[in-house]
Amino acid sequence: MTTETAPPTEKSMPIKDLLATNDELFAKTGYLFGLKDLKHKQEDPGGYEAVWQILLNICNTGWDVGCRVSSSAIAVEGGDALWALHLPTGEAVAVSRGITAHPGLLSHFVRQLIEEGYEDNPGINPGDIFENNDPHYGGIHPVDFDTAVPIIYEGELVAWASGVTHVMDSGYILPGSIGFMNPDSFADGMPVTMEKIGENDQLHPWYAMRVKSRTRVPDSVMGDARGRLAGCLTIRNKVIEAIDKYGLEYFKDVMKEYVEDGRRYAVTRVKNQAIPGRLRKSNFKDLAMKGKRVIMPNQDVDILFNLPLEMNIDKDAHVDFSLSGASGWVPFGQNITPPAVKSALLNAYSHMVGFDMTNWGPAAAWTLEDPPEGSWANPYPVNYYASAGVAWAPAVMWMSSLYEAFGRAYFMRGYIEEVAAGAATTLTAEFSGIGQYGTYVAGLSLEQASNGAPARGMADGENSAWCIYTPNADFGNAEVTELWYPIVYLGRNVQPDSGGYGTFRGGLGHTAVWMVKNTPGIEYQCGCAGMRSKVLANHGMYGAYPGWPDRGSYAHDTNLKELIEKQQPLVHERGDPEDPIMANILTAKVLETNIITPFITPELLQEYDVIMHPISGAQALGDPLERDPAEVALDLTKGWTRERIASDVHGVVASYDEAAKEYKADEAATEKKRDDMRQARKDRSVPFKEWWAQEREKVQAKENMDPAVLDMWRSSMELSPGYGAELRAFWKLPEDFTF
Repeated sequence: MTTETAPPTEKSMPIKDLLATNDELFAKTGYLFGLKDLKHKQEDPGGYEAVWQILLNICNTGWDVGCRVSSSAIAVEGGDALWALHLPTGEAVAVSRGITAHPGLLSHFVRQLIEEGYEDNPGINPGDIFENNDPHYGGIHPVDFDTAVPIIYEGELVAWASGVTHVMDSGYILPGSIGFMNPDSFADGMPVTMEKIGENDQLHPWYAMRVKSRTRVPDSVMGDARGRLAGCLTIRNKVIEAIDKYGLEYFKDVMKEYVEDGRRYAVTRVKNQAIPGRLRKSNFKDLAMKGKRVIMPNQDVDILFNLPLEMNIDKDAHVDFSLSGASGWVPFGQNITPPAVKSALLNAYSHMVGFDMTNWGPAAAWTLEDPPEGSWANPYPVNYYASAGVAWAPAVMWMSSLYEAFGRAYFMRGYIEEVAAGAATTLTAEFSGIGQYGTYVAGLSLEQASNGAPARGMADGENSAWCIYTPNADFGNAEVTELWYPIVYLGRNVQPDSGGYGTFRGGLGHTAVWMVKNTPGIEYQCGCAGMRSKVLANHGMYGAYPGWPDRGSYAHDTNLKELIEKQQPLVHERGDPEDPIMANILTAKVLETNIITPFITPELLQEYDVIMHPISGAQALGDPLERDPAEVALDLTKGWTRERIASDVHGVVASYDEAAKEYKADEAATEKKRDDMRQARKDRSVPFKEWWAQEREKVQAKENMDPAVLDMWRSSMELSPGYGAELRAFWKLPEDFTF
């Protein structure tokens, strides 16, 4: 007589085995968890939607509690945080407001806890607290601390609550949280590598001791840690209440349905609005550090990143992404790992594909090919100690290409309202030194969380109301920022013409003007989290003209105190970049109005010094000569464009009406001027074949190519031979040609 053993249930099955089972079901059926039918959605759509809204509210309550407990300027004022609810195997089910890149990172973190055998050692028990900030194990950059708490119901692991915050300082080699200067991972600050940092809902005391000894503002860092925990415990407790109300089996089933539903929504959007085929986009980013203050000798160099995007959509609306051609790793904190790229891609996907259920599901609707080994997007196989201090920097510029790639597909189908031209760049501001309270301060201004929004296929972008890494754009209250840092705002102004030039302009960026006050000295770091300074920024779509590169300004040892005492005009805005106001009003020992970014001030800034920090607009769309003359006149009236731009770029003839206090366009004169400008274009144009032949000679001779350009192309072609072959084929170069 034989005794049959019943197959293991989810409750009795080790989570690691359940993870493998889920992967097998998806590979076999094409549906996450093998869910061909969404039973609860079909049988009770009202209840299905109601529970979904409850889970969203639970996550947002976690966000609210976590941010308030944290009280960090970055979390509270800038919203650089997120809390989420996960399946036992890690897939994010529902997420709070905040940065939509993080659900993927948090999902990967929980999954890795399971894959590394944490269920057996050190164990996963009620009240445990796990944390990671190490890019070697799935983090994006070390100042983003990921925390996870298991949700255990009647002895069964039924879910996870997680949270992430961007801390003020994580002990980087230089103060602050944007570690673009970090030469290697040994400069990346305090590591928390897949650790159990607490039990019984309490952080271990040695965790706080490590924070105190390895970060510059430990009170703020610990405030964030307590905030992440408070948010996770809030989610856990409210989820248990929901299970009590709806029942465990319903809860377990419907959680999986929400993730599969998210995948289906993403697939449906691509199928309905895009077209199958291969779309490619070239993109580049510079990091100009030669001759500047650096940490290691090998950083005294200018660098150009190759950020290629290839997107293939098949007949079933599955999308394959590739970074073939990505250039080599860099000796700065601007490298990123494949798991982090995938999660960052989830962020851009949520913007351009969009989905009602923001969770892990859409990540199963596409595949990311492993980036070239040794590239900035996959450095560890070649250099395990590459820094990821601000891994976002190249990633956000690469993600911007997704806007144009999907935008072209949507445009071809006629969905012009879904088109977005492309992202703005990201120039960060950090301060470090003795603050107004006599204590050390280091941290980030969140000005860059409110760029201009991209132009649409039928409208201008919004001004200072958008950010590529979060849908909740928020540059924070000036008054609160002044409480954190020894600065006083002299101005926050829309920056004219910062959104490029097109039929529809990108949303305009803004300029923050600060006066340094109540400090014996602070450093200002004009940092790179995705900017361009020596190559054109935000180039635009369909014939649009680009905006100007990112450039910072500051004045040291100024006459500002004297101007204030005499009640003379102060500096409140940048003004015309060709004739900046700062240079006309201030006198100073050091007066810089057009610095190639990024940089750290070589001297400490002191009382009455002035910083002017620009935040870029996004990309424009369409030929500037097709912009409505009335819109150009309105921009002139609002001070959002300049007369020279209206005339020389848009071809608009306008005059100021003193009585009406507004500009008015002369339609007939404008049309004639535009006809002349179009003819001038034709007169200076050459046939493509002729242009190609001339350019081919330049390419083959490497004419006027900066070492940074040569290094970029050389590494791109070496790391991606197929990409190199296509490049040679386009220019009809010898098979052995290299840069």
